[in-house]
Amino acid sequence: MTIQQALQQASKRLCDSSSSAMLDAQILLSSVLSCNSAYLMTWPENELTAEQDAVFSDLIEQRQQGRPVAHLTGTREFWSLKFDVDDSTLIPRPETETLIEFILEKFADSDNLKLLDMGTGTGAIAITLAREKPDWKIFACDISRQALQLAEQNNNKHESSVQFVQSDWFENISKNDFDIIVSNPPYIETDDPHLQQGDVRFEPLSALVAGSGGMDDIEKLCAQAGEHLAENGWLIVEHGYNQQQRVADCFSHNGFIDIQQEQDLSGHIRMTAGKRKF
Repeated sequence: MTIQQALQQASKRLCDSSSSAMLDAQILLSSVLSCNSAYLMTWPENELTAEQDAVFSDLIEQRQQGRPVAHLTGTREFWSLKFDVDDSTLIPRPETETLIEFILEKFADSDNLKLLDMGTGTGAIAITLAREKPDWKIFACDISRQALQLAEQNNNKHESSVQFVQSDWFENISKNDFDIIVSNPPYIETDDPHLQQGDVRFEPLSALVAGSGGMDDIEKLCAQAGEHLAENGWLIVEHGYNQQQRVADCFSHNGFIDIQQEQDLSGHIRMTAGKRKF
């Protein structure tokens, strides 16, 4: 079977289970062939070996059953960097790049800042910022030992210098002089129907769900972050598209000022930032 035939056949198999059938097929076949998508387009007549065909068919079958493409390939691109992923953490998503863009723009002229990434998961936020700002001191924490092992693996892979600590939010965080605390915390409501759809079915609930209103962890961050921020330090969090006002109120109630909110690529307010008030 040629590359073109394999892609066409796989796309048909996936059309009922994926809204991006051809893209999924291309990513999975690229993984099998250890090539990029340009190779697939340039050499459509190249034939797969029997082993490659069998491996590709198995991956397509797993994708039909709903398994995330990132779990099948073991990687996901974030900020043009490839991060290793597994089912111990959230899969990095484009929406979270809004946090990176905001931080790099707002603190573009700031040197030697100290930043803490809370609930780091794959380490995508912390490692990306460490690569962009090598003079910053960047720390990251997570309650999950398995997640931290994955984050440390990504840290080594990208030759960055993030320091990791296992902590249930601020439980093991002794420092109180961070210039920035950033987090993509759990923010989905317990009974949200989206938990039964798409990739989130295969991701850890502990990284997704935050109580009946989806605000438990954001409220904890807002209440406790001030004790760990330096003078004029900033708290920056990702949140749900429908939580804009509740998150802004939470920041204000906990004494943060200069509150700013940013849209994601879809035009939804998905990030809130505020400065510690003295």
